[in-house]
Amino acid sequence: MINPKILIVEDEVDVRDYLLSVLQDEGFTAVGVADGMNLIDHLRKYEPNLVLMDYRLPGKSGVELVQQVRGYADFNNIPFIMVTGLDGEDEKVAALELGADDYIVKPFLPRELAARIRAVLRRVSDQNANPVSQLEAKDLVIDLKSHSVFLQGSEIHLTLTEFRILVALLRNKGRVLSRDQLREEALGNLNVTDRTIDVHMASLRKKLNGCADFMQTVRGVGYRFTDS
Repeated sequence: MINPKILIVEDEVDVRDYLLSVLQDEGFTAVGVADGMNLIDHLRKYEPNLVLMDYRLPGKSGVELVQQVRGYADFNNIPFIMVTGLDGEDEKVAALELGADDYIVKPFLPRELAARIRAVLRRVSDQNANPVSQLEAKDLVIDLKSHSVFLQGSEIHLTLTEFRILVALLRNKGRVLSRDQLREEALGNLNVTDRTIDVHMASLRKKLNGCADFMQTVRGVGYRFTDS
């Protein structure tokens, strides 16, 4: 992708101008807006490849805006990176659960920001290059377009993080994925502890019940899904 277009949603003029300068220096095309009040209109106008979203904005918060956009089929696949000074693990996980693709804490180095943007864009590009609409294993069916999971025909309600972990395991059926790999797939390389991944796995096993035995723990390594 040549010169990806990044939309910056940031109410502080100095910060917005700084981000515009950083991204342009790093080879991106960037445009900035002061708030998310007309975010859908901005998405239609600028057609960005990715949105950098401030967490704290006047009116609706950045997280609320991401959740709102995820309700529009036309924009459901646009990646969002939250940019914020909030460094708590609860805030990070909550933002990702509500639809953000990554979360970067201020202050940050320009090269770090550029690398995180490229990582998200690469992940989205890889997914689009392999447009599988459904994954299946035993009595488990995952509809990737609607983010729905069905077990023996009944829908199972998962959090977004649980959904992403399950998709990663099924895409790599039979292969062991480390906690770092699952963290990258489900939480965008978010700096959370291994315990966070383990908690999500425990919840996923409980919800999937009949398929829980197919999600194996490989001690000292990670997790594997196998239906053989």
